[in-house]
Amino acid sequence: MVQPILYSLFREGEFRQLLETVKKLHPADIVDTLREFPSEEQKEFFFLLPHEQSAAILQEMELPEATAVLAQMPPGAAAEILKRMYSDEAVDILAELPKEKAAKLLTMMKDAGRELEELLLYEEDTSGGLMATEFVAVAENQTVGGTLAYLRRISPSTENAYYIYVLNRDKKLVGVVSLRELVVAPLATRVGQIMHKDVVKVPENLDQEEVARVFDKYGFLALPVVDKKGRLMGVITVDDVMEIAEEEATEDMQKTASVTPLKTSYKNTGIWTLYSKRIGWLMGLILVNLVSSGVIAAFEETLSAVITLAFFIPLLIGTGGNTGCQSATLVVRALVTGDVKLGSWLQTLSKELAVGLLLGATLGGAGWVLGLFRGGFHLGLVIGLTMLSIVLLTNLVGMTVPFILTRLRLDPAVASSPLITTIADAMGLLIYFSIAAVIL
Repeated sequence: MVQPILYSLFREGEFRQLLETVKKLHPADIVDTLREFPSEEQKEFFFLLPHEQSAAILQEMELPEATAVLAQMPPGAAAEILKRMYSDEAVDILAELPKEKAAKLLTMMKDAGRELEELLLYEEDTSGGLMATEFVAVAENQTVGGTLAYLRRISPSTENAYYIYVLNRDKKLVGVVSLRELVVAPLATRVGQIMHKDVVKVPENLDQEEVARVFDKYGFLALPVVDKKGRLMGVITVDDVMEIAEEEATEDMQKTASVTPLKTSYKNTGIWTLYSKRIGWLMGLILVNLVSSGVIAAFEETLSAVITLAFFIPLLIGTGGNTGCQSATLVVRALVTGDVKLGSWLQTLSKELAVGLLLGATLGGAGWVLGLFRGGFHLGLVIGLTMLSIVLLTNLVGMTVPFILTRLRLDPAVASSPLITTIADAMGLLIYFSIAAVIL
């Protein structure tokens, strides 16, 4: 019901009632409504709102959408809106804008712009690139009563009030205290007396996946980021990490399907971009598939002599590809989550060798029965031995490729299903015709 009401008020020019309605709604609900507005009307809608409300709504939008809206605004209004956004959200938008426009906005924002300019120096996929500079910090000799009065004065947002960080005279992070602990403590108590001294923190250059693992391990709502000297630089909140998890999962899923990761949502990605993200992989896989064609050509005489061999090609190479994909998927996920480390390669190899033997023996027995029924004892022996060999070897290939990619500091998700399947096809055909040539 939100969408028709807002759009109707906007189109009818009932701007006062529109603003009152917007105040009562969550920004995320307004974002859903705005997606139905034409772009020109979106711009007009934001012109009606106070800068604070515009900032809150833009923070709920997808980055490309928020950037497009801000880019249409006059520089003065855009600068004022950016000043009212969380620093990490504002930096993300500035990084997407043309450099000249971003530089102009930073200059217009004065002190706030200089702060954002420092954040722009961090790599976007590191803890420094994720952190916001809005946090609550007090001196360790501050009293509880003084700290509570300070909190009432600055009126921090919900995100910033999770924890109160404690700094020494050198601005180094020495402790942390929760809001609950602060409220129940006697007013005359020094913050340094009730703070937790063993603070879990991350360096400013830590990869975002490692940051997500720290959140997952400790279950914190926020995590402080420090520089090399231990000074508090910013804070990462749990909602940022949820976005990372979704982004990483989406990226890995796309890589697993041999698609170069999209920078925007599928809905906002154009046809040409979708084409360019896929065609490179498909062309590369065609080249790899030429190996399979070469194997068939090399054993043309064997295939001509026993034409029944052709009936089992889809079965054998399909099973090999499926086995390799299963193994690769399990190992890629284990490497990405940290469940398996590079140093445990030999242990993983032993486990997958045993699993491959069991799978190969079971499927090989089934293949022998099929071959026996279709072409007699010798053909059954070829099918059974081939199935055993293919399943065992493709299972090991599916396990090994992600380890090799990780060792080369590449994303193991590149060991995608199409890639593993293509390797398994060529390997399976070579094994199949080699065994057939010997036995038949």
